[in-house]
Amino acid sequence: MVASIQSPHCEMVSPQKYSAKLRCRSGCRPGKRAFRVTILGMFTPVRQSRASGEIVSQIERAVFAGELETGDRLQSERELAEQFGVSRITVRDALRVLEARGLIRVKVGAMGGAFVADANTDRVAESISTLIKLKRMTLSELAEARTIVEAATASLAAQRADAGAVSRLQQHVERARPLLREPITHADASMDFHVELARAARNEVLEATVEAYRELLVPSIRDLRDEKSGRATQKAHEEIVEAVRRHDSEGAREVMLTHLADFEKRLRRSLASRADAAVAGAPSAARQTLVRIGAKRR
Repeated sequence: MVASIQSPHCEMVSPQKYSAKLRCRSGCRPGKRAFRVTILGMFTPVRQSRASGEIVSQIERAVFAGELETGDRLQSERELAEQFGVSRITVRDALRVLEARGLIRVKVGAMGGAFVADANTDRVAESISTLIKLKRMTLSELAEARTIVEAATASLAAQRADAGAVSRLQQHVERARPLLREPITHADASMDFHVELARAARNEVLEATVEAYRELLVPSIRDLRDEKSGRATQKAHEEIVEAVRRHDSEGAREVMLTHLADFEKRLRRSLASRADAAVAGAPSAARQTLVRIGAKRR
């Protein structure tokens, strides 16, 4: 055990299972946020051949097990390097990975350091988006998956939404109505409604998934949106809000299925037109390949 850190505003506390932690008490200077500092004892030395990855794994396990809580500050780079038996550069590399994964946030300054971050669905949405892009999934596949997920989301929202959630959905619908003559802006507002509906379902995995759909599909939705489709979307959203208000889960699901089926149809028609245009403009040597690709997509 290392020597205790002397401070008139702090005291040592020793949980039975985990390392000692330094907790700032109410005596901290006014305006300074209280935090816990995890000191040596929680982690074990790592093998040099894959040191950075093992450091990431140990800190991840501590966070997932609740040994490290939101807002806890990790030891300094020097202290972590001593505990893991590695260089500070290796520790810094591991902290960068943890920050990229959204598990910690790094602050600079006198009160800075590496802190355990709050849970954030944005990171999950980014991961889903990256996976879809890396796997080269098609827009048609994405739209099909979206229909399945968001129909279930609408049904759950109707079951679980409280008065506050219904009010927020209604506000989204009302804010979108004046934007009907601005297709691009209305498309963005439309996707905001879908994300809010996922929040009303009170399932963070669904919310993160719908957030990912938003990021990936907004460009296509903007391209396809005109005043006619905007009015159809507006009407569907108003009907979904009413179904949610009545707690009519089947009604909300059916409206969403019809709404997104229309989007899928317009998307496939647009993709087919682009494929035909590409075939028409391609050199004869590549034309046969493009024809086969276009036929496959249909």
